[in-house]
Amino acid sequence: MQIVYELTPVIADIISAHCPGTRAREEFVKACIRGDWHEAREMVEGMLAEPQWLRGHQERRLKEFLELMKLH
Repeated sequence: MQIVYELTPVIADIISAHCPGTRAREEFVKACIRGDWHEAREMVEGMLAEPQWLRGHQERRLKEFLELMKLH
């Protein structure tokens, strides 16, 4: 699970970039710290539901995070 915690800030930055002016980044980090993997997974899936807004390697990183979540 260490890798999930290492990826948390990366995923949080992606979420923050697409939800400016909101507390989405903080809510995602809190969910991960609390171990609320269902909430964290839903946030990532929400980002993947609109892939046209993702840039560069963001989609790959989000999918990688979801794969790691399956192992937990």
